[in-house]
Amino acid sequence: MVLGLILVPFGMLVLSIPTWVERQAAARDAAGEVARAAVAADPAFDPVSLVALTEQAYGLPAGSLTGSVEIGQSGGDAAIASVSVEIPAVSLPMFGDLGSVTWTAEHVERRPDYGADR
Repeated sequence: MVLGLILVPFGMLVLSIPTWVERQAAARDAAGEVARAAVAADPAFDPVSLVALTEQAYGLPAGSLTGSVEIGQSGGDAAIASVSVEIPAVSLPMFGDLGSVTWTAEHVERRPDYGADR
């Protein structure tokens, strides 16, 4: 019985780790893409659509990632993007997700020095 009390929580933890890693990677990738697009000053820049594309690429439910971008005050020298994701505390294949934690990834992208973008 004691062995079961040790193995069951450990098994739940092992089954949840891949979900944690996947959601964190999705948030990091989305933050990087948003920051790069903001610095490149792409005319079609829309952080919401970039975040939605990352959700689709990872197969996450719509709305699971939320992002924002802040462009530097002095001519847009750098962009700071942050993307938050809800990570289930425990994710069991047959029972679903239990609890959740919000995790935020940030990415800073600098504009190239020495007029490389002019």
